[in-house]
Amino acid sequence: MQESLIYQELIQKGAKQGKLGTLTRMLSRRFGTISPELQQQLQGLSIEQLDDLSDALFDFSAISELTTWLQNQQ
Repeated sequence: MQESLIYQELIQKGAKQGKLGTLTRMLSRRFGTISPELQQQLQGLSIEQLDDLSDALFDFSAISELTTWLQNQQ
């Protein structure tokens, strides 16, 4: 079962949701409420991009830097 494609997709989806939830909480704590538009952009990121964002977050001093970072991901 662990080798099945469906199982692997579920694991990946769970991992992504976990990372997304953690990043959203961190961003909210640092910058306040995150707009629905930014939340939607965050949901569109891959797991690798979420990992990159978790590193970049420490360098952000304003929410505008998150917006710029997201624009550079496209």
